[in-house]
Amino acid sequence: MWLGRTLIFILSPIVRFIMRVKEIGVENFPPESTPLILCSNHISNWDPVMLITAKPHRHIYFMAKAELFCNRLFSWFLGKQIGAFPVHRGTGDTGALDTAGKLVKEGKILGIFPEGTRAKTGKLLRPKSGVALITAKTGAMVLPTAIVTRNQRVRLFRRTYIIYGKPLSVEELHLTDPEHPDIRFATRRIMEAISQQIEQYG
Repeated sequence: MWLGRTLIFILSPIVRFIMRVKEIGVENFPPESTPLILCSNHISNWDPVMLITAKPHRHIYFMAKAELFCNRLFSWFLGKQIGAFPVHRGTGDTGALDTAGKLVKEGKILGIFPEGTRAKTGKLLRPKSGVALITAKTGAMVLPTAIVTRNQRVRLFRRTYIIYGKPLSVEELHLTDPEHPDIRFATRRIMEAISQQIEQYG
């Protein structure tokens, strides 16, 4: 992944400049050894780029829609150099969930947009349950993250905030019982945390 990592470091200051990215709550990032899932709202195609380049020294492995992997060269770059992996949306892709769980258990940061697609109006969409399922299987901390900008429309040279909230544990998410994890509660709680950050800084 040397090519991808090098590119991320080069692009980091450029993306920060053209997107005017400002991070809030950086102190909420758990120590590097902590299994972690970063969950963010999704309002533009710039979102994964901004999140990845905001933390160039802590690589984020994103679950991405399978359609992005149709081109062989682009698939190689996304997978081998950026660390993204495909998910077939709307199919209950257990393979993608297994890959996500493996990455988390290896100590890598997993990045997920719980809504599953971009919210074109900027308003939060109904979330999928994948984040809660992965958290229940891995015991990872969840870092609720909000991308906030004026009218929730990302534009070049307009201030965009990335707000990292307080990490949520499996206990807080009611996911400690492996036989009966409260998936609905956990999913709702994660989205509530993201929503609160949007309301606070929006």
